[in-house]
Amino acid sequence: MLLALAIPPSEHRTHARVKTSVINRVIAKFIDLAVFVALSVILPYPLGPLLGFIYSLVGDGMNFGPFHGQSVGKKIMRLQVIHIGRQAPIKVRDSVFRNAPVGIATFFAIIPLWGWLILALIGVPLMVMEVYLMLSVESGHRLGDVMGDTEVIDTKV
Repeated sequence: MLLALAIPPSEHRTHARVKTSVINRVIAKFIDLAVFVALSVILPYPLGPLLGFIYSLVGDGMNFGPFHGQSVGKKIMRLQVIHIGRQAPIKVRDSVFRNAPVGIATFFAIIPLWGWLILALIGVPLMVMEVYLMLSVESGHRLGDVMGDTEVIDTKV
């Protein structure tokens, strides 16, 4: 399965930009989930989990300092999320729409016990579906990309 994720960037070009590999996107998301967990653990309950949840929704829309349509994970992996219509880095509003499926999972993660059960039953399958869509849809878009009218590009290219 890991070999299937380690495919090189697609030759399919949209707006003269090369799409990024699925493995880079998944690594970036795991880094962002680590930020969510760090906020949840370091800061007191409920502030830490709440800030982690907010980060999971708006992280890709950060457009200040070194971030330009990039969460921490995407900055490290040198990826960027752009709005397809504007051909510009996404804004916070776009990020909320784009990250709604992941936001559902992180929301339930902040509720002890019952929320964790719901996370396992709903959130994990949602995330698996997102990776499946990135692998199977020709454009590489996941559900969140369709909802936010966004795409992830590789800034190294």
